Amino acid sequence: MSLVVLDPVGETRQFGEGKPMRSLESLDGKRLGLLWGGHVASSKFWPALEEAVIAKFRPSEVHRLYKSSSWNEAPAADVEEFARKVDYAIVGVAA
Repeated sequence: MSLVVLDPVGETRQFGEGKPMRSLESLDGKRLGLLWGGHVASSKFWPALEEAVIAKFRPSEVHRLYKSSSWNEAPAADVEEFARKVDYAIVGVAA
């Protein structure tokens, strides 16, 4: 039996072209992105949060990117495609 210890400090990765973030005057009617890591600790909270955000801000579109495992990062290509589709995103635990 062996014990493998991983360094918990992640590397920062630049996605896309590094465009500066732009401010939004309002979230109402904008394209919403929901990026969730699928961590079991938030499995009941996350759907309730989504429902509340959608009801409050009435997004014109909702795009979800759910990772298959809270341990693995989302593939860069998936994150880049996701980012192109949304005006703002809410990112969950372990995403």
